[in-house]
Amino acid sequence: AQVAGAPAQGGGVLGVMDGAGRVRFVNFEESTESQGSDVPLFDAELDALPELEADLKGVGFGEEGPRAVRLELIGARFDGRRTLTLSARDAATGDVLSTAFMEDAPRTAFDGGLALVSHRGPVVFGGTDDPLGYFFREWRIAGDLIARDDSRAFGPVLFVHYTVDESGPKPVLRLTAQAAPLGPGDERSARLELSDSKGKFVEVARAELDPDARTFRFVVTGGFDASAETRYRVVYVPRDAAGESVPARTQHYGGSIAPTPPDGEVTIGLLSSQRSFTGGLRWDGDGLWFPHGDVAHGLAVAEPDLLFFAGEQVYPNDITEGVRAPEEAALFDYLGKWYRHGWSFGELTRLVPTVVTPSSRDLFEREVRPSDSRTSDSRTSDLRTSGALAADDSSSEGQRLHPMPVRFVNAVHRTQSSHLPPSVDVDSLGSGVSPLHTTLVWGGGSFAILSGGLHKSPLRNAATADAEPAALEGGELLGGQQEELLRRWADAEVDDVWYRACLSPRPFVHVATFPGNAAFFEDGAGPFGAAEVTRALARMTVPDRGAYMAGDRVVGERSSSGWPKAARDRAVALIRDARAVHLTGGQKLGAAVRYGLEAFEDAGHVLIAPAVASAWPRRWFPSPALREEGGVSDEAPPYTGRYRDGFGNRMTVLAVANPRRTELEPTRLNDRAPGYGVVRMERLSEGGAGVTFEVWPRWVDPGHHGAQPYLGWPVRFELPPL
Repeated sequence: AQVAGAPAQGGGVLGVMDGAGRVRFVNFEESTESQGSDVPLFDAELDALPELEADLKGVGFGEEGPRAVRLELIGARFDGRRTLTLSARDAATGDVLSTAFMEDAPRTAFDGGLALVSHRGPVVFGGTDDPLGYFFREWRIAGDLIARDDSRAFGPVLFVHYTVDESGPKPVLRLTAQAAPLGPGDERSARLELSDSKGKFVEVARAELDPDARTFRFVVTGGFDASAETRYRVVYVPRDAAGESVPARTQHYGGSIAPTPPDGEVTIGLLSSQRSFTGGLRWDGDGLWFPHGDVAHGLAVAEPDLLFFAGEQVYPNDITEGVRAPEEAALFDYLGKWYRHGWSFGELTRLVPTVVTPSSRDLFEREVRPSDSRTSDSRTSDLRTSGALAADDSSSEGQRLHPMPVRFVNAVHRTQSSHLPPSVDVDSLGSGVSPLHTTLVWGGGSFAILSGGLHKSPLRNAATADAEPAALEGGELLGGQQEELLRRWADAEVDDVWYRACLSPRPFVHVATFPGNAAFFEDGAGPFGAAEVTRALARMTVPDRGAYMAGDRVVGERSSSGWPKAARDRAVALIRDARAVHLTGGQKLGAAVRYGLEAFEDAGHVLIAPAVASAWPRRWFPSPALREEGGVSDEAPPYTGRYRDGFGNRMTVLAVANPRRTELEPTRLNDRAPGYGVVRMERLSEGGAGVTFEVWPRWVDPGHHGAQPYLGWPVRFELPPL
């Protein structure tokens, strides 16, 4: 279902017409050598691909030159043989320009899907006068070798996310339906219907298409029973070419609003970092991790009451290179990648309430460093917050530090988070960027939802030795308004709430070690930026089972939320004051940690989700000599216990899902400890909550007898009464 932009196993057969109007068949199954780890590269000309043997006839366009052409491909199967016939006809006269007949076609030409390919597509974006390009119209498919499966239809409504907020006198349903990029002649509105007590669907809301996010956002402020399951459907009635509605083609995208879970038990699914490709290209499940069916299945077995996607739902360079300009092209590129998230997990999110928080990667930035932004009418101008460290425009990394344009950032926010309760703060960054931080009450829980790095201060003199942790005392991490939200949240008393959870893209510690022989250690201990991190990760090897990677160094990465330290300490203290659990992602490494401030274990617990799929292995193999006494039993693995991270933050590491050699194909995926988290909350009779953290490998089916999470899990503890 992906765009096969480079030849590789599973790429199939191309039936092509060249610029001269001549047709032929080309093998698209043989991999090229130029494959990157993020984006499959194919720079060769079409003629470099091996041509398949076929009987070719016709001269093509000839002296009359290019014109409209009718292409016709016929595949036939009889007596154990397969044939392919490709013809190019003059669209006006019907005259045959050229034909290609393959008498013994490969099986791969008859398996899988059908697609249209334009090697040099039409100019859509930009003001060039280049006339080269092709477009298609009136694509028709028929025949008894074609199978139609309407259950695989995707669009115009693609998937939904919803929440139910019970903070007020009546529950409020917020549901965002993601649409395809509808054209100017298409219907631009949709309606939401809920089933009544007799099972009849009744319209409760209408929405207009968001022109950038391509979403329909519905809000229902009452009129349904949150304690009972309620069926819903989003109704979209398309138009024909004349602009008339076509009721016969109406799409009903449906699901159900889950009832509030039984008092006393809640299960939360936790996911982060959904990469689709990390090298070793094959156009199948061994080369592309999308659509993460094993992860979706494992979550379904856990029967979550709530899902939390903690960032990196989208990577800019993933299968295709990220487009950052012009704005319209960037939005289309983002949407194409965002749709993979819905394709992967839409069958869950149509049934389960969901929280989504975008990270800097979702915003097409490796590191969003807002105080480095330059003033511009179209960009996020001057996001500086009080107390921010000085920006250093001469970063030795040589990376572009600008955020994406405000229009792009807000469109991402609306696609991923517009189904959440709105923030009480308006334009908290003073830049036009929509704030995301908010609270949600549901299922006996009160949730504080925080945004990613938009509020965070930059680092002075990036990647230099004088950027020591001691210099990181000042500056912002969450920003004043998010800290104030946590204070209000901790003080709020809500009926029937028996636990609190803070949801954010990153933890307030950094559980990471790098190989000790990394050359940059000679220049200091960090914190490190993207260039140094990439060099270190490239040196990492995956250890055998039971092996310990001696010689690793504890490090701090600038993308971490372990700094600035004073702001980090305030955030940890506020979560502690709320007597809350912290759920995050962003590190690629699954870990359970108890925070420390003035002493070890004087603050709350955090579960860090592993990557659903990661481009690089991450690990935690500190020198046991650095471990301080207490915190875990003497029999616990040496990577657990009381440690300080690369910023000097106290943390008690309770469990880590370190990468190991699994011998499970594809090893490029499975050896990097991918998976997901599950949090089980249980109301205690004496008050408070019992909490269980689990981290599961994506290759394990938790429904099988004897299935186990990663070694060292589950982790259990109790939250104090509210």
